[in-house]
Amino acid sequence: MKKIALFLLSCVCFNVHADYNLLDYTNCSALDLKHAQIGLSLKDISEDYFYHTQKYSFLSVPIAKDNENYCLIINDKNKVIVDAIPKMISNLCGGMWDKKEHTPVWIDDTAGSRGSVTYFHYNSSDVLKNSNKNNTSEIKQQIAILQCQLASYTIDDVIELNDTAFYLYQFGYHQASLKILKKVIKLDPNRTVAYLNIADVYSALNNQRLAQQNYLIYANNMKKAGLAQQIPKRILKYL
Repeated sequence: MKKIALFLLSCVCFNVHADYNLLDYTNCSALDLKHAQIGLSLKDISEDYFYHTQKYSFLSVPIAKDNENYCLIINDKNKVIVDAIPKMISNLCGGMWDKKEHTPVWIDDTAGSRGSVTYFHYNSSDVLKNSNKNNTSEIKQQIAILQCQLASYTIDDVIELNDTAFYLYQFGYHQASLKILKKVIKLDPNRTVAYLNIADVYSALNNQRLAQQNYLIYANNMKKAGLAQQIPKRILKYL
């Protein structure tokens, strides 16, 4: 109870005008922010609202818009607003980051009660890994979010992007997978496994010429790395 009380106390005092412009961030949430009232300054945000790992720098910022309250989830490293969660209490993000997770997970707990806790995951590959192939709405939502953020991804994100593309390929979303894999190669041309994934996507799209081209790049890179024995036998017919 003491921890909850202290947490709530630390949240209600954020009334300082923001000293940064969120409208300069890429808005990949469904919320129109043009007329939103943002009443927080970065220097006044509690550490509970930040999430730092080697690859991520996320923070949550409470805002108000049209008499409604939201908690913005922001990737401050890439300058992207990734989500807007409706809230019942003004100037309060009643939750915190689950720092036990290796990727950003926001624990939504608006009222301070642990009775109804919702977990919001902000790693696309983790979301897709646990998705059902038949849940097309969730998959398409992830694709839309990814496409919105794609320009902001950096070389630090290639593992997440490559894994995300792999799951989309498995679900049959070949064009979306291919677009992400091309981003991976652009960020890291030496990402050998990405060429295998690209080739598999082209094969699924019945583009055997480009499939063979990328299988060859993959195989040559594996041979240069002394990993020829690990080349899948299924692609030998393309070499």
